[in-house]
Amino acid sequence: MLEILQEYTEVIEPLSIDEAFLDVTADKKNIGSATIIAKEIKKEIKQKTGLTASAGISINKFLAKIASDISKPMVSS
Repeated sequence: MLEILQEYTEVIEPLSIDEAFLDVTADKKNIGSATIIAKEIKKEIKQKTGLTASAGISINKFLAKIASDISKPMVSS
């Protein structure tokens, strides 16, 4: 997954084995939209690994984490 993220930005702060904060202010592919970048990353992760991913976009890490958690599917117990 890290290889996929590195295609979009050099500013990656890993949080755990399956989580990271990305700063896409200066994205490598010159996409210019964090929303589009997130959609492309999620699509590429699904295509290359078969795994689903969630993404949260915000001006700071705290709000991005909350947004990411909100977009995750609800799991019933």
